[in-house]
Amino acid sequence: MRTGVATLSLSGRLVDKLHAIAAAGFDGVEVFDADLVGCPLPPREVAALCADLGLAIDLFQPVRDAAGVPAHAWAATRRRVVAKLDVAAELGAPVVLLCSHVGADAVADHDVVAEQLRSLGDEAAARGIVLAFEALAWGRHLDRVGQAWDVVRRADHPAVTLAVDTFHVLARGDDGSALAGVPGERIGFLQVADAPLKDMDVLEWSRHFRCFPGQGTLDVTGVVAATLGAGYAGPVSLEVFSDVVRESDQHVTARDAHRSLRFLEDQLALRPGSDGFRVPVTAAPPVPERVDLAFLEVADPDRSPATTGLLAGLGFRHVAQHRSKPVQWWRQGGAHVVLNQTPGADPTAHALGLATPRVEAVAARAKALAWPEVDRTRGDGEALLPGITSPGSTHLFLSADAGSPDHWQDDFVPLPDAPPEGHPGWVGLDHVGLSVEPDRLDEEVGFLRGVLGLVPSAVEEFWEPLGRLRSRALRPAAGAARLVVNVGEGDRGQRRRPGVNQVAFACEDLLAEVRALRARGVALMPVPDNYYVDLAARTDLPPARIEELRAHGVLHDASPDGELLHVYTDVLPTGFYVELLQRTGAYDGYGSVNTQLRLAVQQGAG
Repeated sequence: MRTGVATLSLSGRLVDKLHAIAAAGFDGVEVFDADLVGCPLPPREVAALCADLGLAIDLFQPVRDAAGVPAHAWAATRRRVVAKLDVAAELGAPVVLLCSHVGADAVADHDVVAEQLRSLGDEAAARGIVLAFEALAWGRHLDRVGQAWDVVRRADHPAVTLAVDTFHVLARGDDGSALAGVPGERIGFLQVADAPLKDMDVLEWSRHFRCFPGQGTLDVTGVVAATLGAGYAGPVSLEVFSDVVRESDQHVTARDAHRSLRFLEDQLALRPGSDGFRVPVTAAPPVPERVDLAFLEVADPDRSPATTGLLAGLGFRHVAQHRSKPVQWWRQGGAHVVLNQTPGADPTAHALGLATPRVEAVAARAKALAWPEVDRTRGDGEALLPGITSPGSTHLFLSADAGSPDHWQDDFVPLPDAPPEGHPGWVGLDHVGLSVEPDRLDEEVGFLRGVLGLVPSAVEEFWEPLGRLRSRALRPAAGAARLVVNVGEGDRGQRRRPGVNQVAFACEDLLAEVRALRARGVALMPVPDNYYVDLAARTDLPPARIEELRAHGVLHDASPDGELLHVYTDVLPTGFYVELLQRTGAYDGYGSVNTQLRLAVQQGAG
């Protein structure tokens, strides 16, 4: 699959963008008109630079409001478009993108638009160029791909073709079926972008929230598959612009962009009929069959008594010692914490252990998708625990299932007085929160989805006392792993440390566990009395039940299928806070209704 990306999808100046795009491994590039206008190099030298970098110039874009103009403006419009065709010819760009008219004076008549495109097609053909006509989702009269195809069909010119942009198609509620009946040879170019689903002005949505495939919620794969299934054989090129890419390092963005096309290619290869595409697509090693949370690794290089005291207060017991490293295994029922006391390690570099049936396959998939691996020393007879660093700087270690040769627990020697495995206690890890920088959220989601096959939910937003928190939960199709990616924005959010920031454990009797925690001296987050007044107002819980929750300082949420009870600690010296929860029935959420309260109390707001 030939890969490309638009220069407007990266920050910086044109020459620097081209170097970053080439370094990331792209085959081609779309040269954005504004980037070229601001570049000191003439078009022929830009073309020479691209050739030296091994990049094909696949497209010159955009030429706006090029057709569908009123008669009195046609001569000036035609002159402007022809001038841009001359620029494209100097660049050696084989295709030029024309956009549907967005102005108030745009002509709605498809025959008029087709006639103007036919005239421009003559000029393009004389220069060896093909025009690709795109229906902008905010076009005045032409805003759907079916309308654009109708105009292209009426123009009936070999140099006038259809441009398919996945965002424009999907933003208007269409899908791949909108391309039914369009011959592949009449599709001149394919542009790809994902986005989170937003109920807002489509132009603002496009400008600020586009992202790379796998990072949003749109059915990008379906539209691309329909395009390739029609017989399109050209580049698959990214056109993403957002607040994030405008501010991020261009090399980081380029690598993330290229990985997203590898992920897209993998998804395409898994679709029925992909072997019939004229564009060959190759699948990466498969996503894990199942992903579970195995253990939390807490960094304790200073061997602080406060850390072991915290674990003991939470009811954990030191049950085993690593056979070759200064690493301890602590257990509370079915909940496992690994205490890494390696001297000199980063005291904030907490890690997460995931269990999956085929460890080596996941490591191979990560490598195929160009994610770096974490170095991991392996002693004789020790488990293979490949580590992968997420974009948000969290280390994820992969363990095989219990009973397999590479199960993480086999690396530990039990202590003589360790309680048996079935000793009563907590159920296990329920979910883990990962804090990332604002410009790494999409990349983190792309990593978790691409490598581990986790499925992202919609973004939730919460007001903090001094900023805003955005959260996005992810879960696998099979398995009990739950991860919540958090981004803090504002004065407090900017100081939030990347990595593990929340650890949630599940239990079967929260009220009893709260009493036990307090008896061991664990300070839980205080809940203002106003919360229970509000709880009584918005629920039909019996007064006695509300009083019981108040007495224990327990928060409550419910769904039609179940109930959640949960408590929090304050943010601990480790840099994360602990949540203890009890799910009943089929409750499947995270207590979002209580998040703003937690943020206010933990940050000391009055």
